[in-house]
Formats: sequence, C-alpha cells, structure tokens
Amino acid sequence: MPKKLIPMVLKPSVRPLKYYDVIGDLMINFLTGRKATIIRQVGDTATLMTRARHEDGSKLPIIINSKDELIRYVKMGGIDFMASVSTALSKGIDTVIIDVKGGRKVWMLDRGLELMDLIVSAIRVTFEYVGLTNNAIVFDGMNGFKVIASLSREVGNEEMKAFINLINEVINRSMKPLDLFQAYGNDIIIGGNTMLKVKMYRVPLSLHWSTKLSAIPIARVYDFLTLYADPSNVIRRLETNRKLLEPLFMKNPVDSLLDNVSRWINNDYSIIYYIKGVIRNRIKGDDTGMRLEIDRENLKIE
Repeated sequence: MPKKLIPMVLKPSVRPLKYYDVIGDLMINFLTGRKATIIRQVGDTATLMTRARHEDGSKLPIIINSKDELIRYVKMGGIDFMASVSTALSKGIDTVIIDVKGGRKVWMLDRGLELMDLIVSAIRVTFEYVGLTNNAIVFDGMNGFKVIASLSREVGNEEMKAFINLINEVINRSMKPLDLFQAYGNDIIIGGNTMLKVKMYRVPLSLHWSTKLSAIPIARVYDFLTLYADPSNVIRRLETNRKLLEPLFMKNPVDSLLDNVSRWINNDYSIIYYIKGVIRNRIKGDDTGMRLEIDRENLKIE
C-alpha cells in the first residue's frame, strides 16, 4: 500500500468521532494485543501510520487496547483501522482469512452476487469440514468479501499456504460445472494475500479509507446491499452486526485443520472429493445441512 493515498470519498455519512464512539467497543475485540496499522486522513490526503511516538521520544508499533486509545487516534485523523493476523509477540497466524475479490464484470453483472455467494458458501463449507465451524463473512469495504475464523493457537505460514491451495482446488472442482462460473469465474480472485503477505486485515466495522463504507459482517453475500455498509446504517443495525460477529469471538481448535492440511500436502486427494460432495449438496438445496456426502463419481475406492 502506498504511503500517500487519495480517497474516492472524502467524508463518511457520519462524523468519524461519533461513529467510532458508537462501534468502538465492538472493534476493540479485534485490536487488543495486536499490532495495528492506521490510515490517517487530513483534508483530501491519507497517510499510513504503523508506529507511534511515545513519551520518551521512541517510535514503537501501535497497539490499541481500549476504546479510549482508539478514540485518541480518531481525533488525530485516524479513519481506517487494521489489525495483525497474529498477536503482537507472535510470528504465527491465529486469524484465518480468505479473500474473495470481484472484478468490474462481476460487480456489474446482475448475477454477480449470486456467483460470489456460491463461492463464499463453498469456502465456508470447507472451513466447517476442517473444523473451523465458528466463522463469519465480512464485506471488505470496497470490492470483495472475507471469510474469517479465529484459532485457539497460532499456526505457521506453510500450513496456511497449503490451506489456501486446498480451498482453490475445492472451488475449481466444485464450481466448474456451473455455467455462471465458467463465464465469470476468472473475474473473481480467491486468495490469502491479506493473511500471508499484508498480515493485516481491516478490523470489522472499521471504515474503508477510500470508500468510507464500513467493513460489515453479513449473513449471506447474495443479500448484500452497499447501502448496508453506509456508516449511518451500521450504527442503526449495531445489534445485528454484533450477532453476526459473535462467531469470531469463539476460537476454533486447530487439530482437525492441521490434520486435513497434512492430508492435502501428502497428496491424499480424497479430501477434495469429500468436500466437493458436501458443496454439491448445499448448491442443490439439500435439506440435510451438514451431512458429509462422498462424491463417488470422482473418488476412486480401491
């Protein structure tokens, strides 16, 4: 991200100080004990802040542990708040984030949200299959969505890279029979840059520095309206947003995740067909919920 930024929208619909005063208590759940990055806007220019000057004159990483500290940075011009995917003293990852970004074609397409909904739903099925049952969808404030889950302990980058590869393989094999995916699937990027490269993610309910839309949790991508992410509406729907964020307050055990990633690393492709079977049931509108079905069409049983 460049040091100097030019916002698309200069002012949100609610004054930042008022907005963060209302939603700050919820945001602190995602900031405490983690390094933070802040985008500060003064006039029509925004700049990136990664360190803060302390009383002794030294510059140290920003860590926001209370609403009062959050408000102090808002008063300094802080508009967009991001938190590390690991705790301040850790190098591992304890927040799993999969990015689903749509290009111009998908966002302009009448059925674009339907396609992204199918993909996000398939990712959530994969999360649940590997034990990440507590997860949530969050609009990124601009052009995509994130599927997020909290872990009970940190895992390494290599395991997370393998998990992203597993998800991409599952999505491609599950979606390729669909005409909608064949036509527009190339306009959607599924990846882990937020988690593995940036290592910082926009805190849920934070304003996006450019659009001034909120990073809101949503129940389903298909039902999403940009209007919901307008800060004035976020304040009015605070209790709904709180409920949608509750799964992120519950940490998922990692043993099943690591076991399944290990299977994938060791070329046990049966895992793909098991997950694919579950996804096909969901897409077909099967009422069986979480029943794990085997895709016997592709699974070779010796």
